[in-house]
Amino acid sequence: YSSCPSKRNGGSLGEFNKGAMVPAFDKAVFSIPLLKPYGPVKTQFGYHIIKVLYRN
Repeated sequence: YSSCPSKRNGGSLGEFNKGAMVPAFDKAVFSIPLLKPYGPVKTQFGYHIIKVLYRN
């Protein structure tokens, strides 16, 4: 149901470095356990359910 450009990729934001996203989103992505849905996380862009597949 997203209206952002990630909608074309099923909501996937791909890979990004720490600090590349807004603070609330960034904090969640780099602190939650892998492979477990987390959220909702509220940012100025709306609400997000996050699932981190891997970290490098």
